[in-house]
Amino acid sequence: MTPILSNIMTSGVLSLGMHYLVLWATSGILGLTTRSNRLLLGAATASAVDVALLALILTGRISIPPAALMALITIIPAAKLSFGRMSPGRFCVSCAYVYVISIIGGGGGMAVAYITGGQPIPAFIGAIGSILVVAELGWGLVHRRIREWLFFVPIEIWFGDKHISVNALIDTGNRLRDPITGAPVIILEYTAIASILPEAVRRAFMAFDSGDLGSTSEFILSSVWSSRFRLIPFSSLGREKGMLVGFRADMIKVLEGRQGLISRNAVVGIHTRALSPEGGFEALLHPEILESAS
Repeated sequence: MTPILSNIMTSGVLSLGMHYLVLWATSGILGLTTRSNRLLLGAATASAVDVALLALILTGRISIPPAALMALITIIPAAKLSFGRMSPGRFCVSCAYVYVISIIGGGGGMAVAYITGGQPIPAFIGAIGSILVVAELGWGLVHRRIREWLFFVPIEIWFGDKHISVNALIDTGNRLRDPITGAPVIILEYTAIASILPEAVRRAFMAFDSGDLGSTSEFILSSVWSSRFRLIPFSSLGREKGMLVGFRADMIKVLEGRQGLISRNAVVGIHTRALSPEGGFEALLHPEILESAS
């Protein structure tokens, strides 16, 4: 293998990793809904252009300034492939973030390269470190992602003979309890449970969301789930003070191992907005449910 080809291949791999990390950080910081395969496609597109430009530079067919300009322009289709359809304004903001994070990563890589005498691997590690540090210090992205990767659990929530299966995040900051029984509360997205709710309960949520508490009470009391009904006070989830509508569950099954862990002492508080902008989980699991499950 010639030195030129070796340099091109090494640069291509490093470029792919850098572009993926930058696009990943941008999606996390801005709360963009995307998937790993879309990010990989965008990163591969930008990386392929980088490799082609590097080959042209090394063979003397193009100078560095126009090649750098073309590489910058390539960020636009890479972002489009990674983040999908969005408004022009939102897309411009996304591209701006990609550029800024790329510059920060490149600066960190250049600093490490200067210290280590231009070695590519240490420079790449320095660039990665710069991006992760900025993402963590500015937006807590790294901490949040690691926390989600480590603390995801699939669960089943049973009401009588009906149940739903959702991904839950073990939320160590969740201290909500049913004020009457003291049972720990699982916070669940409304869209995750809507399919098994009785019609009267669905109408109650529509009334509750519009602020019509009188109609909410009427619908709940006329439902077969009236004996399950709970009101849970809270001071988070985007409000300083508020009430969360909840229902007593018959069983929570944490799908761990062959048989899973079961808890029969839990209340499900239903939240009308998405809990994860990326759609990674639909519920926040009270840690005590895991401790008491058998």
